[in-house]
Amino acid sequence: MLLITSAFPLLKRLDEDGVDVGQDLVKRCVGSWQANGFDVLSVHNEAERDLIGAGLPGVTYRFVDEVLPPGARKMPSLAAVLADLPPTEPIGIINADIFMPQCTDLASRMGRLARQSSVILHRWEVPSLTRREGRQYEIGVDLFAFTPALIAPALTGLNSRPYQLGVPWWDYVLPVAASLYAPLSLVSDPILLHHSHEQAWNDGEWHEFAAISEAYLLEQARLPLADKHLAEQLAERLGNIDEFYSVDPDPGQRHYALADLTLHLIHTMSSQHAVSLIAEMSFPGVSDDPWSQRSEGEAVRKAVIDERRGAATGESQATAKAEPGAPVIRRELGKPLSLAINEKVTQETPTLGVLAAGFGDLWRVAAAIGKVLEKRWRRWRRRDGRQPAP
Repeated sequence: MLLITSAFPLLKRLDEDGVDVGQDLVKRCVGSWQANGFDVLSVHNEAERDLIGAGLPGVTYRFVDEVLPPGARKMPSLAAVLADLPPTEPIGIINADIFMPQCTDLASRMGRLARQSSVILHRWEVPSLTRREGRQYEIGVDLFAFTPALIAPALTGLNSRPYQLGVPWWDYVLPVAASLYAPLSLVSDPILLHHSHEQAWNDGEWHEFAAISEAYLLEQARLPLADKHLAEQLAERLGNIDEFYSVDPDPGQRHYALADLTLHLIHTMSSQHAVSLIAEMSFPGVSDDPWSQRSEGEAVRKAVIDERRGAATGESQATAKAEPGAPVIRRELGKPLSLAINEKVTQETPTLGVLAAGFGDLWRVAAAIGKVLEKRWRRWRRRDGRQPAP
């Protein structure tokens, strides 16, 4: 089975002691895939050829010459990544900093599953590859495996939009769109390990691709080849978001609701076909119709919509005065800087405690600004062709 990625030889990753372990991290990760029987294809823009150099052992490289939209990252588009692939052979898309422990016959087992359904795997966050004490990260899909011919309409729609490897949202909407054409399966094993680090994208980029993704899903729900029942359900749920936020001038709120919806659908649909590749066993689904389940935020929005419609027709009934709070996705993705003075200082705090909290806040702000400037400097250096990795 083939895994596709965009693997720069070098990354910057600090371990728990502040030591940069990125020198060989990608090599170790890609090597772990190969040890599990996967072939590896790494796709890059032509301008990155010199940065890659000799590349990693055993990896096939493809360089594409494409014109990217203004402001886009210097990463290959998903359209370029997915071009010229055998339509009936299973493939997987994976980030280059994901490590796989040794699992017997993993590639062939995953390949067999991906011939029958689309497959998602979530990563497990660990402080380092040597200390594997982690938690599952369910806000995103870190390996998506599929057979192109099974989900061809979903791929066609995706390729017509400016999605890129390393850019958010494609891993939310592609599994949802793919479920309109083939079952969605979840591999529950802790197979993917990820050395934790700060997010590599910004809020502006996230919201930009949220708007693109909403249009993509609406298009998919209208295609004649999509499963009629599932397409109608998806169109209804997207329509509810549109109706609920039609009176809200902040587009960001509907984007958080869309993220909440797509992740909820991914989790509920894939749990119907949850499997363990290590133990070679399957798990019973939690519901006969996962589309009948709604997330907490979606249930509240639906109740408000019903109340509005009832009021418009004179049939309003009293409902709970509940307002949908920011979904979990917003708290996870937004992550505003925490200020100690707002959390720890009370009217009873001694003066020295107030001063200490204040200086602590100043230090956090300075450190955060320093990280942002360092990240932008590395990006500028990479785009200028002066160093091989961000």
